[in-house]
Amino acid sequence: MRIDPPTVPTDGVAAGRTLCTTGRRRVLSTVAFLAAVSIAPAAWGQGVKRLPRVAYVYLFPIGPSAPYVDAFLEGMGTLGWVDGKTMRFEVRYAQSNPEKLAAIMRDLVESKVDVIVAVCTPEAMAAKKATSTIPVVVTSTGDPVRSGLITSLARPGGNITGVTSSVLSLSAKRVEVLRELSPRVRKASVLWNPIRSDNAMEYEVMRQAGDHLGVQVLSQQVRDGDELDVALDAINKDGTEAVLEAGDGFLEGRLAQVLEFVAQRRLPGVYDNRTWTDAGGLMSYGPNLPQLNRRAAGFVDRILRGAKPADLPFEQPDRFELVINLKTAKALGISIPHSLRVRADEVLPE
Repeated sequence: MRIDPPTVPTDGVAAGRTLCTTGRRRVLSTVAFLAAVSIAPAAWGQGVKRLPRVAYVYLFPIGPSAPYVDAFLEGMGTLGWVDGKTMRFEVRYAQSNPEKLAAIMRDLVESKVDVIVAVCTPEAMAAKKATSTIPVVVTSTGDPVRSGLITSLARPGGNITGVTSSVLSLSAKRVEVLRELSPRVRKASVLWNPIRSDNAMEYEVMRQAGDHLGVQVLSQQVRDGDELDVALDAINKDGTEAVLEAGDGFLEGRLAQVLEFVAQRRLPGVYDNRTWTDAGGLMSYGPNLPQLNRRAAGFVDRILRGAKPADLPFEQPDRFELVINLKTAKALGISIPHSLRVRADEVLPE
């Protein structure tokens, strides 16, 4: 800033008075300026409020790890959180790559994001490895206790909380639905990924339900593409009459391959969420995933308002949906019992 010197009159006395008056004014102005400068940062800090950052992270494009961003933002909006106005919202996609997922979590921790929204179990596990302090809200994890995310649903005790989509009774119910759909079925195979520890219990529950209903439930473990090929080849030879699965992002990434195989062999299938039926699967019975994302928004809201994840118990789904694909039923030559039709939440037309 440029400050021009004062103009001094030629008369000596007047000049003295002018210099004194001008000097005092300059001193007072300088003092006022310095005071303003010293106060300004505090004032600016009070006037410009930093918006909290919320990062939504997902690994797979479909299935339980799929993004339901619109549903989540809808839930946040009803609670007063709007991107760009009351929060800063960002979406991170790991492109089905666990290494990229880990890198995303490290970046979010280093940049001090306020809340990480982890869509499913793999995302939550990656977040847990990256931080024990930044709050993590899961939208649709499997069993968070069995997977090691937390020690108790009622008392998570750490920095992770949210909604679990895993209700073991649903796994048994899918076997019951299969039996009701095809009473003659005596042997069914379950595709499941042992990398997810909670899937082992899901398979066991289905096996026990099958024993009770007179259906032999076989295990087909699938960790990667090679094992999926082996499992489908085994199903083709072991007398399997129907297919089930335990929710897993990898399997749903190969959904088209599984459904093509099932269709070619005209096998009925009951799946854990409607992603399968929308893609051509016969039936699905499971939680409503968009609704779980809306409920997860409530956790983020409470955390942003001061609550601690350790004090927020995990919630379980209270809404389940039975979806039937009539076009697939017709192609398989299966008649859907009236008892299932009337209970269905949605029947996809022929």
